[in-house]
Amino acid sequence: GGGGKADQKGALQTIASKSGGSLVLWLMVIGFAAYALWRFSEAAWGRRDETDEKKRTIKRIGSLLNGLVYAFFAVLAYRTVTGTSSSSGNSSDITAKALKMSGGELIVGIAGVLVIGIAVALALRGYKTDFEKHLNTSQMSPTMFKAVRRLGQVGYIARGGVLLMIGILVITAATDNQPGKAAGFDVALKTMADGPLGQFLLVLAALGLICFGIYCVAEARYRRL
Repeated sequence: GGGGKADQKGALQTIASKSGGSLVLWLMVIGFAAYALWRFSEAAWGRRDETDEKKRTIKRIGSLLNGLVYAFFAVLAYRTVTGTSSSSGNSSDITAKALKMSGGELIVGIAGVLVIGIAVALALRGYKTDFEKHLNTSQMSPTMFKAVRRLGQVGYIARGGVLLMIGILVITAATDNQPGKAAGFDVALKTMADGPLGQFLLVLAALGLICFGIYCVAEARYRRL
């Protein structure tokens, strides 16, 4: 409601401006970097729970991509806490450069389709509770299991919903040749807020993402490694 951006960089800058914000950001740098390294280790040596070699390779590639995303977040948090962050490198800038390339509209369009595919996969993972296979459910009480399961369902579906919006905006940017329409979370949330029942949907998205955050804490405790 304050008119600021709702992207990752804007959130980090808000944290930096608060009392104790630097400490929180350093903890985020360590956490993001550790998570990225874990995903990179999975890509290099892990995923041995998958017996099918083709599926294992696909999962290892997924781990590599996850590692790259969280390595980016670690660098972004580091640059914010050290005061070296700049306005470059956001998705709008990247989209603008891609659209200027030969066949750029096709490239951006394919990227949008891939984002939508990931969004659908995340939502289905939540709906089918596929995430349960990564949890040591035997260590949970029945009440804890039900709570974690529900948090995971809501959280994954919410993530899928927000990514779906971003994917649609990326494709729109490609078809209209307007890179500003693909500016990531901030534009996706703004578009959601301006639509029918926008404020209600925005609150649902926020609550869903909070549920996913709480689920991730539980997963860190009960993850089957």
